[in-house]
Amino acid sequence: MTDNVEKHPPIPEERLKKYQDLWNNSRSSDGIDPDVARHLSRVKALHGQGIEFLSGLNKEYLGAFMAPFSREVEDADIAVVGLPFEKSAPMNASHKFGPKMIRELSKNFMGTTEPRPDGKFDIPFDWARIIDYGNVDTYGQYNLSDEVETAISHFEKIVGEAGCSPFTLGGDHTVSYVPINALGKRWGPLGCIHFDGHYDLVTYADFPYPYHSGNQFTNNMQQGYLDPERMITMGVRGRMTALVGGHAKNFGVTVKYADQCRHTPPKEMAEEIIAVVGDGPTYISFDVDGLDPIYNSASSAVEPFGLDANWCWDVLWHVRKSGKVNLVGADVVEYAPYLDASNTFGYVAAGIAWKILCWLADEERRRNGEERPTVWPQAFGNVTL
Repeated sequence: MTDNVEKHPPIPEERLKKYQDLWNNSRSSDGIDPDVARHLSRVKALHGQGIEFLSGLNKEYLGAFMAPFSREVEDADIAVVGLPFEKSAPMNASHKFGPKMIRELSKNFMGTTEPRPDGKFDIPFDWARIIDYGNVDTYGQYNLSDEVETAISHFEKIVGEAGCSPFTLGGDHTVSYVPINALGKRWGPLGCIHFDGHYDLVTYADFPYPYHSGNQFTNNMQQGYLDPERMITMGVRGRMTALVGGHAKNFGVTVKYADQCRHTPPKEMAEEIIAVVGDGPTYISFDVDGLDPIYNSASSAVEPFGLDANWCWDVLWHVRKSGKVNLVGADVVEYAPYLDASNTFGYVAAGIAWKILCWLADEERRRNGEERPTVWPQAFGNVTL
């Protein structure tokens, strides 16, 4: 058979030699962002080795996002804390395993830096001293109030005494009461950026129980630690909406239904968020049931026709980029891993958590007026440098 293919002209010899030289002699670090290179060099120098960036496998001694495990909160700026609550999950179960699984999946993203939409890089472990406090052990306390009170005692130390910014992994949405309460005592009334399929604005008159996954916000409002007029909830939808939505109007919470969100460009939504929360201390509460089931159906109350995970990230990026919001804490809650056989939704939850953690570290750097790099107490293998 005759080959009639007309070959494209070969790569010029000079360029080909350049590529061959790069193949034999160059390393990726020769061309990467200089801030990333400094980060990798710093981590590699720790105890002569550094963190293994290519795999989280067999790295049980590393905490969430590869942060060091520690309870020395006086030497930290940000503490990742797991609150494995489940007693208030209305239907589906396994939220108590959410912190453990998000922690594990958060280490499988291969690295501790990430490019941003503006072309720069997030390098949170160079910006702030980040630790994983681990899970607060409340088992054996079969009353939810006792469980919450135990968690409060930990956050009094983490936030009240040490002044750390908490990043909380849930657990059902009851967990949000604890960090908001502690931060409200430290900073004064908080604003709140809230992603959720539900209002979560139940009052004591509605249901006379002190703590549960529907009153974590209103309880803090009535104590003066959360300002309802500086709170915006995005993603509300479903059959219960008309029945339980009265308190949003009563308290003055801004609500954007999921259908409205889907038709609102991220930058426009970000501008509305900024207008609501202002420049005061602000908290992010991200309930994964705010997401459409395509991105999450592993939670206690799944509602179709929800938010796009990419839209949520774009909204958060535009708010962060504005530099107008003072973020002091955050949580990601309501992930139920036993309903997630392939870990798909867990990776989404861990990915959103990472994005928010990067923002929180950036805010810590701004508030501190300096970078305070995380130091790991052990060496964990070679880095990709």
